[in-house]
Amino acid sequence: MRRALRIAALGAAAAALLGSPAAAVSSVTAKPVRIMSMNLCTDMLVLQLVPRARIASVTYLAHDGALALFPGADAGIALNHGTAEEIITQRPDLILAGDYSTALTRRLAKQVGAPIVEVKTAATFDDIRQILRQVGAAVGEPERAEAMVRQMDATLASLAAHPPRRRLRVVAWSGGDSVPGRDSISNAIIEAAGAVNVAARPGSTYSTFDAEQLLLTQPEALLYGGGGPVHPSLRTEDGQHRIVRRLYAGRRIAFNDVAHNCGLPQSAQSAYDLRRAFDALPERRQRP
Repeated sequence: MRRALRIAALGAAAAALLGSPAAAVSSVTAKPVRIMSMNLCTDMLVLQLVPRARIASVTYLAHDGALALFPGADAGIALNHGTAEEIITQRPDLILAGDYSTALTRRLAKQVGAPIVEVKTAATFDDIRQILRQVGAAVGEPERAEAMVRQMDATLASLAAHPPRRRLRVVAWSGGDSVPGRDSISNAIIEAAGAVNVAARPGSTYSTFDAEQLLLTQPEALLYGGGGPVHPSLRTEDGQHRIVRRLYAGRRIAFNDVAHNCGLPQSAQSAYDLRRAFDALPERRQRP
């Protein structure tokens, strides 16, 4: 009952602030000028596609993401925490959200007359191309989006044209409770870099891959997130275990967390950076 009353109250507030929904919607040909992003990955896209003056807000996670990819791009932009109240007070004319946006978000978007574009989670570089074009069209910057696709494809083509000296077996591991599998953008990045993800089980996005599996599989390098603030956890403590440190001394490679969690043009650059790191690794001595 309380939830229903709250939704009704929010709807009434939206109507009072904005008038009829049709009045809040820009014309078909106009670019949106109050874009609200409610997802970290859409934050990273909108910060690259449109000028700050056209962004109503990005999420509170955007600063760390921007810091890892393009420091300062979020300066001066309002933040949101994904609440219904913020949809009403910020009066967006376009909402960008992830593919798991709530029914309440959709309802409030409709109430204020703002189109909502739900962006799916990327698992492949083809997904990234589709997402860039989808968001580029929504924000009125299709040419900019296409230029970003071309730049990404040029990086991938360069990697494909120059195969690695050796195809390493690797895993993105800093503990074992959440390791990217086959259906993840992290796996696509690893493959583009010319390596094999030993945790790429069929049908897996993220799965467990404990220390015993690590020792049994014996990948040639461990990858770990290092492109942003690191918060202590049991998972990162496992990744620092003395046995792991001894076996993989000089064979742990940091990657950019945001580029491995979101489907972005920078994901191709992350593959390029991994390739360079792989090529720089010395041959691994066989164990007796």
